[in-house]
Amino acid sequence: MGTKIQTKKYKIAIKTAIPRESHRYQWGDYYLALGLKREFEKKGHSAIIQIYPEWYDGSDSLCDIVLVLRGLRYYKPKNRHINILWNISHPDTVKMEEINKYDYVFISSFDWAEEVSERANVPVEPLLQCTDPGTFSASGKIEFKHELLFVGNTRKTRARKIIMDLLPTNRQLAVYGKGWKRFISKKYIKGIYIPNHELYKYYGSCDILLNDHWDDMREKGFINNRIFDALASETFIISDRVKGIEKVFGGAVKTYGSIHELHELIEYYLAHAQLRKDLASRGAQIVRSQHTYANRVEKLLQVLKNI
Repeated sequence: MGTKIQTKKYKIAIKTAIPRESHRYQWGDYYLALGLKREFEKKGHSAIIQIYPEWYDGSDSLCDIVLVLRGLRYYKPKNRHINILWNISHPDTVKMEEINKYDYVFISSFDWAEEVSERANVPVEPLLQCTDPGTFSASGKIEFKHELLFVGNTRKTRARKIIMDLLPTNRQLAVYGKGWKRFISKKYIKGIYIPNHELYKYYGSCDILLNDHWDDMREKGFINNRIFDALASETFIISDRVKGIEKVFGGAVKTYGSIHELHELIEYYLAHAQLRKDLASRGAQIVRSQHTYANRVEKLLQVLKNI
């Protein structure tokens, strides 16, 4: 009789930087963690999601793996776990001393991962953010139609760069997010929050989705999660210029470097609907085949097996 091979089942704690329970559903980090959790569970593993106040409360005591989605918060790894760091944002806050405390490190940028790997004492490789094609898919509902759409909060003390570069505009602009009343006319503000499961309707129905990044993410080649979600929704996107973005999406996402260039791109692509559709379709195919939660969990499990 043949011997049945037993596949190890992991117990994984996914740690997010969400500061309090009331913020859970407002942070993209939560939906990234949730997508990973579901994929781990599909493969027979168990996973819990911890927000920042739960990191050291002992609720991970039965876990053998800790996966830190590194955004704004620093975590002190425990020796009893296999510790994986995935730096998804705010790279300027992550120091080499922190990186070297982990067993394996992923960074959501090809260029920055290569630079860090040359200085780190632990394995470092790129792992971009991703999306769930089951949640984000094509839409075209007229009630969510906008010429130009921006979804995101302000930076508290300053507005988002792409909106300030755009305004004033004669085009129909819809802004959803918190903190905008002090920066722009109320005629542009259409709401402060869109539930995650409703986003695809807005993304897939607009003519152009506007997107930007934190300065350190843009400079170090970190592509934010919104681009993956929006492309899965077959959305045409204009974004600030992030290192490597053209290569990742095959030119499907258009980027600008100056205010003049932003206005030119908007006018050109509003006048070319079929071209927008073709580029959005190309981006959707790339994301659905290469940048899903299933893709990322497969990679994470490969690394865990080798460790």
